Amino acid sequence: MALGSGRISKTMFKNKNWQNRWINKNRWPESLFAKRVWLFLKNKKVKTLLDLGCGGGRDSQYFSRRGLKVVALDILRSEDQQEKLKQNNIPFVKSDIRKLKLKGNSFDVIYAHLSLHYFNNKTTDKVFSNLHKILKPGGYLFIKCKSVNDPLYGKGKKIEENFYEEEHLRHFFSKDYMREKLKNFKIIKITQTSTFKRPSKASFIEAFAQK
Repeated sequence: MALGSGRISKTMFKNKNWQNRWINKNRWPESLFAKRVWLFLKNKKVKTLLDLGCGGGRDSQYFSRRGLKVVALDILRSEDQQEKLKQNNIPFVKSDIRKLKLKGNSFDVIYAHLSLHYFNNKTTDKVFSNLHKILKPGGYLFIKCKSVNDPLYGKGKKIEENFYEEEHLRHFFSKDYMREKLKNFKIIKITQTSTFKRPSKASFIEAFAQK
């Protein structure tokens, strides 16, 4: 998962437990979101995928094993993460999502699993606009973000609407907000999903879209 702002970076880089949690995700199986995305993609004519905020690289490896040419991008990087990606011939780009300098029309797929809900509204607009430029015509965008129905919603200091700081920044998405951010894309579907890990529950907004 990539970081998104200077304030996030200052908070999270001081939190070694947070860093280890996400970097060590390469030891976990692929996410359920990645499986849902592949179920949609497997019969599509796509070759290249940008994993935007790859964390430990578990989903990058999953897509690579299915024949896609993957580029993994994150602001965090560890030797273990690099080695895992290298073993699977997956190039790694160290970059802040807000400052992507990638060629226009360069990827068939952009995959963003829990990496776009750390920015204020103005920055979020810029990020989505940039993703539209990077994606090839007819390419697919897959996004998963925290939902306004998540139990963490409203906790901490309110920065702006649906945007709070508690340990780190979280921008909670509604279906309408996701739809607004995807105004330049053809929306395939927007759904709310949940996971249950006792004693807690987490809620998300997932979007499939096409340029």
